[in-house]
Amino acid sequence: MLLSGLLPTEASRERLRRLLNERSDEIDWPTVVRRAERHGTAALLRFNLARGGWLDLVPAGERAALDEVSRNDAVRQLAFVSEAARLIEALARHHITALPLKGAALMLGGYYPQAGLRAAVDIDLLVHPNQIQPAEQIALQCGYREWISERQAPIQPRLRQAARQEAHHAAVRRGPGGVALELHYRAFECPPKMMLFSRARDFGFAEMIPRAVPWRAEIGGTLRLPAPEDLCLHLVQHTVVDWQSAHLMLRTLADLYFILEREPEVSERLERRAAEFKLSGAVRLALEALQLAETATLEELDQIPRRADVALLLEAALSEPPAAFREAMRLFTYFDFRRHPLQKLGNLFALIFTSKPHLAQLYQAPATSRVYLNYWRRPFDLLRKLHWEWIAPGNVRRLMRFRKLTRYSGQ
Repeated sequence: MLLSGLLPTEASRERLRRLLNERSDEIDWPTVVRRAERHGTAALLRFNLARGGWLDLVPAGERAALDEVSRNDAVRQLAFVSEAARLIEALARHHITALPLKGAALMLGGYYPQAGLRAAVDIDLLVHPNQIQPAEQIALQCGYREWISERQAPIQPRLRQAARQEAHHAAVRRGPGGVALELHYRAFECPPKMMLFSRARDFGFAEMIPRAVPWRAEIGGTLRLPAPEDLCLHLVQHTVVDWQSAHLMLRTLADLYFILEREPEVSERLERRAAEFKLSGAVRLALEALQLAETATLEELDQIPRRADVALLLEAALSEPPAAFREAMRLFTYFDFRRHPLQKLGNLFALIFTSKPHLAQLYQAPATSRVYLNYWRRPFDLLRKLHWEWIAPGNVRRLMRFRKLTRYSGQ
């Protein structure tokens, strides 16, 4: 159901028809709707069910949930488009170039056929790394303040900085109406073999700016969108390579579909860009999964070889709980000392030997010198939080194989 309700293709429509007519008794609607919401595809599921005239077959409670998600996402899109344009223009007035990424770019570009079909939780803007601090000041003037939860507040700056380095963006900010903003300073991570021969700090930024296309050129203005192939490549890197949003891989497949449906010639340019950024393996895998979601029959979906490369991507995309693959890959990243080994060691040290206020909060003890006695408990508590099934031998082999296929694999 999740794969068949993703895209508005004839093959998807036929799969939905057969599922609803032949396997209706097997469909667990509460689970389908809950997981579609987690994957950011609930509005797409409702859209495709409505196109086929099958929405009335959904139980009333789950139909109401799909209706609510679709309405909320449509309202959120109006707010995101307005705020993204306002922020980009404010930055441009101070000579700071900003490009929207991910959901903001797709919404501004009007790639989806209906408002609200592309779920998003924040506005992502890319600025040059050297301009991140003045950009944060402009965002503050626009009403966007750094958002730190009560639990995060005492965390020492080194820990917070380590988290930002992993995420490739500055601290999340909240603006008018609760809209979240992430100011990114890196769209692509520099492959290890290229770090000595390129500007690793702003890798990809200088190449994206000349290729950016005007937004609604007929009305003028300073707002520009990433070239479609750059937008596709960033989406693939974000979910398939970096796994920062591994649970949103299905949504990325939908993004690729609507971009390529409007501009089929982008496919060739995307493959060239992927080769340039050493991401050909990840793009090939994503496009194979997209073709499967577009054209496969139910029998073909059932017969995907378990050892096939595309099966690895679909297993990651459909994993339950959805965060399992992401957290497992994060462990790989934390303990990958091939890049910035001293920085990685420093981050791990900061994770264990946190600040006294944070330690006092964790163990609900007064922030006195005696609180440091809890340091001996900290490593064991961190280990207890680890889900050992993530690093089970079979899962580790699968993750290593997937990582080999997608991370900087060149041609």
